[in-house]
Amino acid sequence: MGRGRAVHQADGIETLADILRVNARSHPDKVAVQEWDGQRLRDTTYQELWDRTAAFAALLRAQGLREGDAVALLMPNGRPWIVAYFGALQAGAVAVPLDYDSLDTDAELLDAVLADAEARLLIVAPADAPRAAPIAAQARATVLTFDGPTDGIPPAAQDWRPRVHPSDAAQILYTSGTTGRKKGVMLTHANVLWNVRACCARFGLREDDCLPALLPYHHAYPLTATIVLPLYAGARVPVGDVRGRQLSELLRHSRPTVLVGVPRVFEALLEGIQKAARNEGRAGRLARAGAISRAVKNWTGVNVGKLLFRSLHRRLFGGMQLRFCVSGGAQLPKRLIQEYFWLGIPLLQGWGMTELSPVGAAQPFSPRRFFWTRHYERQAGSVGPPLEGTEIELADVPEHNICVQRDGQGEMLVRGPHVMAGYHKDEHTTRRIISNRGLRTGDVARRDPEGNLFLVGRCKHVIVLPGGKKVFPEEDLYEPLARCPSIAEFTARAIQDADGSETIGLIIKPNVEAICLRGVRTLGELYRLIKREITHALRDKPDYMRRFDFCLTELRGGAFQDLVKSSLKEPCPFKNEFRIERAYSTNADNRRPLDLRPPAPA
Repeated sequence: MGRGRAVHQADGIETLADILRVNARSHPDKVAVQEWDGQRLRDTTYQELWDRTAAFAALLRAQGLREGDAVALLMPNGRPWIVAYFGALQAGAVAVPLDYDSLDTDAELLDAVLADAEARLLIVAPADAPRAAPIAAQARATVLTFDGPTDGIPPAAQDWRPRVHPSDAAQILYTSGTTGRKKGVMLTHANVLWNVRACCARFGLREDDCLPALLPYHHAYPLTATIVLPLYAGARVPVGDVRGRQLSELLRHSRPTVLVGVPRVFEALLEGIQKAARNEGRAGRLARAGAISRAVKNWTGVNVGKLLFRSLHRRLFGGMQLRFCVSGGAQLPKRLIQEYFWLGIPLLQGWGMTELSPVGAAQPFSPRRFFWTRHYERQAGSVGPPLEGTEIELADVPEHNICVQRDGQGEMLVRGPHVMAGYHKDEHTTRRIISNRGLRTGDVARRDPEGNLFLVGRCKHVIVLPGGKKVFPEEDLYEPLARCPSIAEFTARAIQDADGSETIGLIIKPNVEAICLRGVRTLGELYRLIKREITHALRDKPDYMRRFDFCLTELRGGAFQDLVKSSLKEPCPFKNEFRIERAYSTNADNRRPLDLRPPAPA
C-alpha cells in the first residue's frame, strides 16, 4: 500500500461518538477492524462497524437507557467489545470498562466498582451471564448479553445523535489511587479527543497504518492508543486472542506498521526470537549479526539492523513495513531498547497515567535520526518531550527531600486539556491532586537541555539514606538486579538497620529453576549465592547503593510464594513486608535443607 496521508483534526468529530460515523462516510469500504479467529483475519469495514455500533446503540435506547447513564463493559478483547464501547457512547452513555479477569478473581471488587459507578447496565458475553448476574444484582445493574452480531437488534436511526457535549464524561476508568483503593477517573470526550489528536501529531499517524490491539482494553493506555487512536485516524485495528503462538500469528498476518505495547510484550517478543534461534540452531548466527549491527552503529552511526535481520522482520511482522514500536505503562530497561535498535526496530517510549487520558509525553520518531545518527542511542531511557500543548513542571517535594534546584529533578506537575475532570464522587482527592499548578503525578523526572524527560522514580518509593543520599528503586536498582539469574521477582523499600539508620531492603522471590541448576542444597547456600549475585550486579553503583539487606518470600510446599503486587503497572511497592527474621544476616549460615520442587519441563 502506498504512503497514506497524515491525519489532522477531522471535521465533524466533536465527541468520541462521532468517530465511526464520520469515518464511515469518508471511507465506508476501508477495513477498520480485523478479528483473528486462529486461522485468518476477518475484516469489518468502517461502514459495517458503524452499522453494528448504531444498531447496538438503538438496542440500548430501547432498554430505556438515557444520556448520562453508566454502562459497564465486562467482556474479553475483540470486536464485540469495540462495538459495545462505541455503541454505549453513541447512545449518550458513559462507558465503564472493567477488568474481564476480575469476573473469576475478584467478584467483590466488581460489585464495589459497579455500585460506585451507579451502572444501569452490565454488558457481558452470553457465556458469562450466569456468573455476572449475581454481581450485577448486588449492584442493582441489569445484565445485557452481547456477542457481536446485530441480528434482531432494532433498526438504528443512522442520523440520530446523542445530546452530548464535549465537556461531558465519556468514560470512567477505575485505577488504584494513592490510597490503594480503586478510584474512578472521569475522562470527558474533550479530554480523550485532545489526547488522541496530540498523539496523531506526535507520531505522524497515517490512514494506511495498522496498529494491533494486544493489551486489555479496560486500561486507559491500550483503550486510547490501540482502539480510539487508530479508529480516529482511519487506520486498521487487528484484534484477537494474543496468548502463546496466537500473538506471533496475528502479527505476521496483520502486517503492523506501528506496534504499541508494554515492556513485557517487547520482552516476550525478544525471548521468542532468541528461543526460536536456539531451537533452529541459529543462535550463533543471530549473535554474530547482532555484533555486526552494534559495531557498525558504534563506528558510523548507521543502523544496518533492518538489512541484516530482514528475514526476521518478515517472519515476525509479515514484511518490512513496521515503522516503529511504542512502549508505555512502565519503564523500559535500556538493555531491551538497545537490543531492538540492533535488530533495526525503533522502540520508542512514552509516559502518562490514566488521569491524563492517558499520554503526557512521548518520543517522536524520525527515520533519518534512527537509521543515520546515534540520536536514539543517546536518548535511550527518555520518554521524550511533553505532547504539544502539554505543560510539565518539575516541582520540589519537601516531604521526600526532593529539591529541583539542588537535585536537578522533581515531581512532574501537568497542565493541559487532557487532564481528567476528576475522581468520580471523590472531590476531596480531586482537590488534593489537582491545583492551579497542575495535576500532581507522583512521578519524579529530570529534563535534559533539549526538553526530553527521563523518569527517575515515584516520590513515595524514594529511599533517603543517612547523609541525604537518595535511591530511586525504579532507576537505580531494577535493571541491574533483573539480570541476577537466581532472582525471579523482587521489590525494594526503605528499612532500618540495627543502628536505626534507613537502608535498602530487598524482598526477593528466588528463581527455583536457576537454583536447582546451580545445585544449591541449603538455605544458607541460597542466601550466600543471592548475596554474591546482587553484590556483583551493583558493583558499578555508588557505595551507598551497595549497602543493603534482603529477605526471601516464604518457602511453602517446595515453592517460594509470590510477591503480592498492589498495582500491575508499577514495579513497586508490593504488599509483602520486609521480614527481619528472614534477612540475610539471620540466615547466611542456615543449614536447613531446601526442599524445592523443580518446575516441570516445558
